[in-house]
Amino acid sequence: MKKDKKFLLELDKNLEGISSKKRKEIISKYENIIKEELEKKRKITSILKDFGKPADVALKEKELLKNNSSFKDKLVSFYYKISKPIEIKKKDKVKKEKVKKEKVKKEKVVKAKKEKTTKTSNKFLELKDKLVKFFKNLGKKISNLFSKVKLSIKKIKFKRKVKKVKDKVADTVNDVKEEIVDKVEEIKEEVIENSPIIIETRESRSKRVVKNIVGTLILTVLLLLWLVVCSLLMSTVVAYLDGIKFYGTTIAFGGLALLIFWLIILVNRILFNKKVNWIVNLIMICVPVLITACGVALTIKYFSDIQFVEDVSEKYSMVTKTETHKLPSDTSKNMYISFNANYDTKYVIEYDHRLKDKVKIEVKYYEVYYDYYTKKSSNNIYVSLKLDDRDRLSVYLDDLKEGKVYDNDELSRYQVKIYVNKNDYRRLVILD
Repeated sequence: MKKDKKFLLELDKNLEGISSKKRKEIISKYENIIKEELEKKRKITSILKDFGKPADVALKEKELLKNNSSFKDKLVSFYYKISKPIEIKKKDKVKKEKVKKEKVKKEKVVKAKKEKTTKTSNKFLELKDKLVKFFKNLGKKISNLFSKVKLSIKKIKFKRKVKKVKDKVADTVNDVKEEIVDKVEEIKEEVIENSPIIIETRESRSKRVVKNIVGTLILTVLLLLWLVVCSLLMSTVVAYLDGIKFYGTTIAFGGLALLIFWLIILVNRILFNKKVNWIVNLIMICVPVLITACGVALTIKYFSDIQFVEDVSEKYSMVTKTETHKLPSDTSKNMYISFNANYDTKYVIEYDHRLKDKVKIEVKYYEVYYDYYTKKSSNNIYVSLKLDDRDRLSVYLDDLKEGKVYDNDELSRYQVKIYVNKNDYRRLVILD
């Protein structure tokens, strides 16, 4: 709010007890003064300082009016002084009446609630009393029947009366059974209608149990799938950050994770009997399906652009490892050479006249794929190439960074040559 308007409002408040015409004249007077001073390019703060506080200005104006006012104005001011406390008293009375009415309404609401609770409890008591009375009447009827039977047996012959009595008892028992069944059904219906308790049947309970078991199984399977997909998504993100631009697979796994997550929410809602908006759920399922489809399409496009290279020598070269071992000093003993049984090792034996009582083993392999390992005893040599799947995967990923895939058969190839003197050949035994 502007300062001049604030000043005029406070002045209007302080001019209470004066007629509305006089108040308007005073306020218009000060408005005109402010306009005139502003036209002279004075600041509003300096103008208001000259006036002083609104309360002081109001007192001055009231004194001026007292000196210059007519008898009518004095009567108006006297009326305002008298009528103000009366109006305040009236307002207080109205407020008190409102408070009393609100209290009465609250008390009525509390009483109504209490009456409802007492009515429900009274209904259950009435039902109990009805059952007690019904069973008492049944007991009286049965006792009367038996007394009549006794009197009739005394008066009439035993055999005839026994048959009649049996028939009557059977009829009465059937009637009593039917009455009991009808009454019990009526009481059940009344209890179901009047009480908030829901009586669950065996069939509904068995259905509910089966539904809960199947729902929990589906939820566990979906959660496991979601965890697997999330782990694959994280691995693709790490691969993308490492330089393998498989953004299609990250999109596909992201969409699949969203789809499984939404299915988990949907199954959970159905399991706990919550409201399900099928249109919204179909839309929320279709969106991740479209995302996964786009991701799959992009991955197919990326893999179609990858170049398959048969010539491995562009990037990789074979490493040669040679080892010479002495033959046993005892000429009657043989030297046994064995290879790793996990690989189909093909070897070549060549003669070297420079070797005497010695064996030389030469292995050529791609160091990217294999690790070389040997173990020797007095008359045994074990040669092994160990393949590490992690190294193999890292090679494959490094190749994908360049957009190429090198021939796997060539990289997994290796050569083994055994050099021995012709005279020592018979002492050499190779175990396949």
